[in-house]
Amino acid sequence: MARNNGRLRRTVAEILFHEGKMTRAAVAERLHEMGLFREVPSESSLAAIISKNAQIVSCGHEKVELSNGSVVKNMVFDIDRELIQSEEDLRYTLPYSSMSNADKAKSVRCEQCKQMRLMKEGWSICLPCSRRGV
Repeated sequence: MARNNGRLRRTVAEILFHEGKMTRAAVAERLHEMGLFREVPSESSLAAIISKNAQIVSCGHEKVELSNGSVVKNMVFDIDRELIQSEEDLRYTLPYSSMSNADKAKSVRCEQCKQMRLMKEGWSICLPCSRRGV
């Protein structure tokens, strides 16, 4: 299941990068349309996966009217746009647990934050450390 969750985290990050701000329901619907997974995760398990991904941030709420007429607020998520500025940055900001096996083999420990990150040749600190100035 961990391998599937890593694939799911990468896919959700890509969806949010290309599509912009979305609720959990919209992300689940987009995952279903893509057809990459046998089973689309429920909204609650999708919320757990999203909350554990440091690339994704909450950016407000959206009011949604339910079929019975009541109105609820759903959280809206987006990629951390300050950190991730291009599609290539998605790979360089992934946590080790979400990396593909090929990327895990190439990953190196960052000198500053001590996290295992995929880095370009010649980098000594990871992209999150360099962009955030940690």
